[in-house]
Amino acid sequence: MLAALDNGGELFQRRVRDVLVGSVAILAPLVAVNLWVTVVAFDRFDPDDSFFPGVSSSTSTGVEDIAVWTALVFASLATAIVGHFLAQLLLADRFATGITLPRALATSFRRLPSVVAVWAIGHWWQPLLAWWIVAADTDDLGAVLFLAGGASWFASNATLYAIPAMVGERLGPLAALRRSWRLMRLRFGAGFLFLLLATLISALFLTGAATLAPLLEANGFVDFGGIAWLVQGVLVQLGVLLIVPLISVGTAQLYVEVRMVAEGLDLAIDADAAFGPAPEVVR
Repeated sequence: MLAALDNGGELFQRRVRDVLVGSVAILAPLVAVNLWVTVVAFDRFDPDDSFFPGVSSSTSTGVEDIAVWTALVFASLATAIVGHFLAQLLLADRFATGITLPRALATSFRRLPSVVAVWAIGHWWQPLLAWWIVAADTDDLGAVLFLAGGASWFASNATLYAIPAMVGERLGPLAALRRSWRLMRLRFGAGFLFLLLATLISALFLTGAATLAPLLEANGFVDFGGIAWLVQGVLVQLGVLLIVPLISVGTAQLYVEVRMVAEGLDLAIDADAAFGPAPEVVR
């Protein structure tokens, strides 16, 4: 699992301009939405409000609460689109087929309806879990979060390879999801550990970005005045611009490694290179 992130990181370093420029082009609207949500959240919620929008009995679910959940949905969707873009770069680099930044971006935007369809079908469970969390009593919230987390982990594992499979095997939405399910069953532990590691890295990285400004201010290095919360929000969004591409590239690399280990993809490629594609048998 570390190898997948490490190999993905190598592509990040080799084509850092393409990775960052393409990812920023896709994530910029998300960053704008999240910054707006940050402004609204600081204006809407006080320290007595629940951390979970809509959960606290003292807070009614208004338009700002809906905006917070909407931002989370856009974050998930943008990650899928970035994943499609970066899967093209990684697979082209891995198998020496070559692809330019404009072509990769154009392909991702051209296939945007298919990417959205894969994301929507693969994440049908998210609104149900969100409703379950929001509707939970305060006393049951811990157990609900634990069960919802386990269910989301399994569902995320089942759809983990859908976007890379769509790129690598030129599949449609339903075929890509079925393909991801088959690959997940072949190497369930690999996907589970990758998700665990990716979640841990993301949490640590974004927590560090979120606490940097308060720590600098608390230790007297700098005084942000009344805009400390805005600086904090900007740092978190910059963290998103770095961590989302890294995890997306790692996912595509894991897809390649699972196919190599479980299906002998590297042997098939070497055989095609040495002897040419196998002739089609006419029956």
